[in-house]
Amino acid sequence: MQFSKKFRFLAASVLALQLTVPALASAEENIVDEIAPSWVMQADYVALGDSLAHGMNEVGAIGLGYTDFIAQTLKKEGLITSYSKDFAYSGYTTKNVLNDLQADVEKPITGFGYKSEKASIRASIKDAEIVTLTVGANDLLPLLKEATATGINMETIVKASTETMTNYASILMEIKKLNPKAEIYVMGYYNSFPYYEEKLQSQFKSLLGIMNGSIKMTAEKVGAIFVPTANIVATNVASYLPNPENIHLSEAGYQAVANEAFLPIIKNSKLWDITSNLSVTLEGMTTAHVSWAAATDNVGVTQYKVYVNDELLETVAAEETAITLEDFTENTAYTVTVKAVDAAGNESVESPSATFTTSGAPQFTDTENHWALPYIQKASATGIMKGYADGSFKPELAVSRVQATAILVRSLGLTTSETAPFTDISNYDAETQAEIAAAYAAGLVKGTDGKFNPSQPVTRAQLALMINRAYDLQTKQAYVVKGEVPFTDIASYNDETKRAIAMLYEFGIVTGSNGKFSPADSTKRSHAAKILVSFGELLQK
Repeated sequence: MQFSKKFRFLAASVLALQLTVPALASAEENIVDEIAPSWVMQADYVALGDSLAHGMNEVGAIGLGYTDFIAQTLKKEGLITSYSKDFAYSGYTTKNVLNDLQADVEKPITGFGYKSEKASIRASIKDAEIVTLTVGANDLLPLLKEATATGINMETIVKASTETMTNYASILMEIKKLNPKAEIYVMGYYNSFPYYEEKLQSQFKSLLGIMNGSIKMTAEKVGAIFVPTANIVATNVASYLPNPENIHLSEAGYQAVANEAFLPIIKNSKLWDITSNLSVTLEGMTTAHVSWAAATDNVGVTQYKVYVNDELLETVAAEETAITLEDFTENTAYTVTVKAVDAAGNESVESPSATFTTSGAPQFTDTENHWALPYIQKASATGIMKGYADGSFKPELAVSRVQATAILVRSLGLTTSETAPFTDISNYDAETQAEIAAAYAAGLVKGTDGKFNPSQPVTRAQLALMINRAYDLQTKQAYVVKGEVPFTDIASYNDETKRAIAMLYEFGIVTGSNGKFSPADSTKRSHAAKILVSFGELLQK
């Protein structure tokens, strides 16, 4: 999730900015509220490309294209705050799109959510979280239409395809240069000539596969997402491409491309990860305190519905953002979900949810009288730490560096597509290597001389460093020490480590023993449970 992006909240005026502008109504006429409450970051969406993005239909008129249907759905679900297809134009080639980017053209707004009547392409892309691109067909269509009479000239096609892919790559790199964090979705080609004779069909289908493969490879090289559409259109050619003399989709075809190709991928974006908006704290064996962040709505949230295992348990007023639930069964897993509701009855589409396990009699055979039992139970209930196959927790066993890393990465939900540079982790499974890579990418671990030393016990100082770096990552600012720390055995450590230890002390997560922190000692599983549970509760405040 992009924490640096400001969360935009829909203003009441957004109701007037519909994709299809209605006739002017009297001031007394009620406007139907169709926008659901939401917890997600409301993004900006820019559509680039040719007539398919512009919305040209099977009779050659501009109507609602796939980009409009994407925008309508995302807007209704409270996922976007602005949409523009100003820079999608019928007849555009890859060269046209690239020229617009390089010249920074300015065009009238066709969409919603903009304060001015015109916008420039580069500024729009810089502000966007979502960009769709559909282009390239017009580079090849003249040659393909000519081929229906003279046959396909592969030399000419290959030359044109090469130029198209070169421009494609330049467009995508220009977008990424303007906005490295933008999520770019590139539309794949469909068979535009399904009514031609079978001999030409087979040639077109072969060429279609080659072109889609090239677009996919070009897109993925810069981190864009290729969205295939050929199979979707092929499922209902009569409805989606009803005019044999026109290559453009019908409104039904555009809806199918939006709903079946683009939206499932776009809505799965990490942009809208809302898991951090709800937290559950166990209070005793059968009681859970549930709290959540306030949802936003274009008019206003009126109530919240609290579901447990998909059954409505409680309904609370909008002013309430916490509830204590009782009488659960011991040692049992539950899933709690909170849905926001507005006055029109619209319920949030994406709603925060959390799974927790109640405690009860000691879950482990070796923790019944242990000082860290409450922390061990919470660590186990929230999935931060697990026991062993023999039913024990082994609270006095040292935690290795790889174990500590995996625990922290899971608790923070960190992921990355990168690989870690350490030379001594190749014998670990792919999941563990991915967790180490995520910790490295987030700056939680650094290693020494190219090695991670995964099997070594994590020292108390090292764990403090990891926790402190995680805190700085989550809060987007470095922790500032407030006073003197009473530990007499940390003077020889560097400033970052001393700051990390001070943070744990000042938050009450560690207290030390006899004025010492014992920074070089290995961290026991019991101590790790206390530190990690306390840190998790700190982040929820």
